[in-house]
Amino acid sequence: MTFTAACSAPAEKPVPSLDANIVTIVGAIHGQHRRSEAYSLAVLRAAIIKFDPDIVMVELPPERFTKASANYTKFGEVRESRADDFPELIDVVFPLRQKLGFEMIPVAAWTQKIADDRRMALRQLQNDPERIKDWSAYQAAIITYNKAVSGRSDNPSFIHSRSYDGAVKARQEVYEKLFGDDLGPGGWQNINAAHYQKVAAALDDLKGQQKRILVLYGAWHKYWFLEQLETRSDIQLIDAADLFAD
Repeated sequence: MTFTAACSAPAEKPVPSLDANIVTIVGAIHGQHRRSEAYSLAVLRAAIIKFDPDIVMVELPPERFTKASANYTKFGEVRESRADDFPELIDVVFPLRQKLGFEMIPVAAWTQKIADDRRMALRQLQNDPERIKDWSAYQAAIITYNKAVSGRSDNPSFIHSRSYDGAVKARQEVYEKLFGDDLGPGGWQNINAAHYQKVAAALDDLKGQQKRILVLYGAWHKYWFLEQLETRSDIQLIDAADLFAD
């Protein structure tokens, strides 16, 4: 099976080593998978089967993954609150692990405290009269993003494109510039860096093993991860858009 190079490659991308792992990153749309025909759970399942991974890195913190995995083994159900937010995991990846035999590695730095603190901080920012201009600028960035993705926010070919990544990046850079310092560990830059640190550590442990590795993460994080992954010479980065081609 032949795939093209990743969609957002830099001008001077490192040449992969001969023993490089093959890596692709698939952007998930979480609950929207259940409502979308274009990017349904069945479509996602077919893409993962097409890639035929040895390893799937998933958007769960290690301790949550341990509980979810143990429950799935014992009950045939995940029964873990964070995992329940991600139908791509409970309805696709966990069942496919039994069928395809791949390993799952948790690579999320999310905690309930980070989420709660971020939610509270954003509520305060929204209601702070001294930050009205900032909040208005953020709302304008959201409107621009919504126009850019209108009618195709659940199209997997678009989601795995430079245009989608550019639209997300533009919106989230405004968000980070305005509120990053206020949100601490929950800020866009900080949380992505924390997430990616786990991805990078897992890749470091797998160097030279010539594995097929699929990173499954919320689609908004995809551009940020790609920018980091493209600097690595120990992987061959594959464009996930090819997994959704007819």
